[in-house]
Amino acid sequence: MRNPRSLLDSSPLRALLHRSISFPRIDRALERGHLEALAITASAYSSAQSVTFYQARESIAPWYRVRRSGRPALIHLDHLLASSAVPFIFPPVKIGGEYFGDGSVRHGVPLSSAIHLGADRMLVIGVRDEHPDPEPATDAQAEPPSLAHLAGYMLDTLFMDGLYADLERLSRINRILQQVGEHGLTGTLSDLRQIHTLVIVPKQDLREVAARHAGELPRPVRLLLRGLGAVNQGGMRLVSYLLFESGFTTELIDMGFRDGMEMEAQLRRFLNDEPMEAFDAPSRIKLGLSLG
Repeated sequence: MRNPRSLLDSSPLRALLHRSISFPRIDRALERGHLEALAITASAYSSAQSVTFYQARESIAPWYRVRRSGRPALIHLDHLLASSAVPFIFPPVKIGGEYFGDGSVRHGVPLSSAIHLGADRMLVIGVRDEHPDPEPATDAQAEPPSLAHLAGYMLDTLFMDGLYADLERLSRINRILQQVGEHGLTGTLSDLRQIHTLVIVPKQDLREVAARHAGELPRPVRLLLRGLGAVNQGGMRLVSYLLFESGFTTELIDMGFRDGMEMEAQLRRFLNDEPMEAFDAPSRIKLGLSLG
């Protein structure tokens, strides 16, 4: 009997994506001009590279940076499964001669792929509300974090901190270009351009949503999480990353729809290429923040 390669089996996800997505239509959308490019990022375990596989309407040269690259490819099911293969939770996926996992593992600059592909506006959808827990009182009797708390903390850091750092860099470059004005930059910096970014983050703490649906997890997973200490608020971050049950995902879809409708005017301005209000730093991220 072989040791398990992951906590969860990704074959139901593979079956769902196979039923729901017609990959040949990507080429059709590119040919008709409905789509300019599509990119999927995954992390290569052997070469320790962040690889962005892209399929584009026009010829875009591959790019190579430190520990990250862009490769032209015909996007298919394995790219999606590799990009979503969270380490330890889902098994890695073999593409070519190498195994790949979740794209966030090594991708410290998640906005770069869209910029390489020519984007001048980006809609960024976050998965964490930006209302941090209050700091405990200095005389509080703090409990040491459980294994579940630490695991959730690490996953949250992995997926979100790189995004916010990248947004901060983008904001600084935008401000520099605004100050330079019509004179512009020269040399190797001449291709820098201002990029407007609309950021949407949940208004509700996803840990609270996960707590309402934790009982839907399979019993073996519930027992494992209980042993790891995932029964309180601190452990619910990990639970939220493991919940693929329909009750949880349905509530997330409904919540996303409500949040989107509340900022309909901003989304319309974004999609219609109208002027957007500019903020200076992603530290002010909230529902509907836009970065000039």
